[in-house]
Amino acid sequence: MAMLDGRQVKCTTFDEGSVWIHGLDKLPPPVRRRLANSRFNICPTCVDIDTRQNGRPTIELYFVVIATIERVLDQAEQRFNTGVR
Repeated sequence: MAMLDGRQVKCTTFDEGSVWIHGLDKLPPPVRRRLANSRFNICPTCVDIDTRQNGRPTIELYFVVIATIERVLDQAEQRFNTGVR
């Protein structure tokens, strides 16, 4: 089990999750499923904001943004677990 499992991932807007959770309802169903299947608790509104900042929102672009966020979180988790700061 990874050291960060179960910890709340902070929203990139640095708000409490309850402020933005309503954003999940606005996402297309495939994107909602993709977020639900992620091993990280990624803020849906952050995904939407990041996607819109990178072009016209498409399912493919949402998936790229989610994968990028997951990669960054995975790298941070690996550094944390190995004690590299």
